[in-house]
Amino acid sequence: MQIKSRLLISKILVILAIALYCGTYLLGPMFAYMDPITDEVEFDEDNLSFQPLPFLVEKGTETRPSPQDIKKYIGPTQFEYFPEGIWGYVIGYHTMPIWRVSLEAPQYPKASYPQGIPVYFTLTDFRGKVVEMNVINHYIGMDPMDIGAFKMRQLAPFLVLIAVLCLIISLFYEGKGWWILTLAPATFPWVYMGTYIYWLYWFGHNLHPYGAFTIKPFMPTVLGTGKVAQFHTYSYPAAGFYFLFIAFLFLVLATLIKRRALKEKSVALI
Repeated sequence: MQIKSRLLISKILVILAIALYCGTYLLGPMFAYMDPITDEVEFDEDNLSFQPLPFLVEKGTETRPSPQDIKKYIGPTQFEYFPEGIWGYVIGYHTMPIWRVSLEAPQYPKASYPQGIPVYFTLTDFRGKVVEMNVINHYIGMDPMDIGAFKMRQLAPFLVLIAVLCLIISLFYEGKGWWILTLAPATFPWVYMGTYIYWLYWFGHNLHPYGAFTIKPFMPTVLGTGKVAQFHTYSYPAAGFYFLFIAFLFLVLATLIKRRALKEKSVALI
């Protein structure tokens, strides 16, 4: 009876993890950036950071030439694509914010910018004052954020799908290597963090001479507060990361419980 109970608990934890992963993929509209002054959802139409793989883009979607400084990274054109309806959810347009970065500087007074210049990193794009952040980055010779983890953001919908499928299979599979089906998806938040840290390093160590401010290569703040030139930076997890982290805990616990149950089951059969 204990074996069945443990296997049931393990399955419940996996199902909860699946729900959390689906939540990070679908619940973005619940965490839309609200302008602190108007208290309304702020949408930056000039932000074209959502650039899915071409075959996922609806026919007839307009394109515009890519800026020269990002052309070699994302191609000669950008889709002006802001999908609506169910298809937008399917292809990952509504993913939750995973990380939040904001900048404060004297030219952005608290009265007008109580949250500074915030940008939210999702699984597939950026939200918030993305264009303004790119302008600020330009001042120190930093590339536009659009090129950051470009291929990874395009592949994110498929990575989430594979992770969820692995977890669904793990609910029924008890054969050799069963633990891979739960522990591989559990690495999702750490893969995201590793990718995020790599690109922060890349941006901070590939500065261009066109910047109005000449600064030495640096490592942007990953977690906490920092300072670059006259800008104060703040970098913290957003709601989506906590979803992923809780899913990680559930999956590790589910794996340990199932491992014990299967050991007991094998002993009972002897």
